[in-house]
Amino acid sequence: MSDPLKSFNQREYSRILNEHNGCKLSYSQCINYLMEHGASYNQAKNGAYTYLYHGNHLEVQQRGRQDLYNHLLDKFNGITKSNMECIRYLESLGFSQGQAKNAAYNYRKSKGLIK
Repeated sequence: MSDPLKSFNQREYSRILNEHNGCKLSYSQCINYLMEHGASYNQAKNGAYTYLYHGNHLEVQQRGRQDLYNHLLDKFNGITKSNMECIRYLESLGFSQGQAKNAAYNYRKSKGLIK
């Protein structure tokens, strides 16, 4: 067993999994590997999920304001897309998961798609 992780955050989980070629591991293999490095089951489960399903969309790569997000989502025809499609689209443009989720929510709310 390796030394336990000193800080449990997504950056550390990603670093550990990248060193072990995590992109080719299954979800359960990622969980087991993180637990071998000192993460609890719940920490490993959350870290593995985020690593596998959100990839590099956790840190801000670029900044934007809601008017920019609205413009981009209008060009994407976001009014006809699902919330998840809007989020994935913004992530593909380099916005973080958090930015994309907030922007999609605010966009959909302003368009009357959610109350």
